[in-house]
Amino acid sequence: MENVCPLCNALRPVEKKCPVCNQLLVDGGSLNNYLGPYSPYGETALLPFQSAGQCIHLLYCPVCAYDIRVTLALVNI
Repeated sequence: MENVCPLCNALRPVEKKCPVCNQLLVDGGSLNNYLGPYSPYGETALLPFQSAGQCIHLLYCPVCAYDIRVTLALVNI
């Protein structure tokens, strides 16, 4: 069994709506993906934005450019 992020692994869709324009937010990926060109391929245990059973994602609105960071609990598969 392994703990994985439900958004990184497409186990569930984004269900949050933009508080500004009410459009569905889009997943911009894990914050770890923004650290460098090879960071998505590194050891997840060593990445700064994934610890203690959580993964932090950037969600953004494609219409008004609103963005928010959300913390997701890792799921056991």
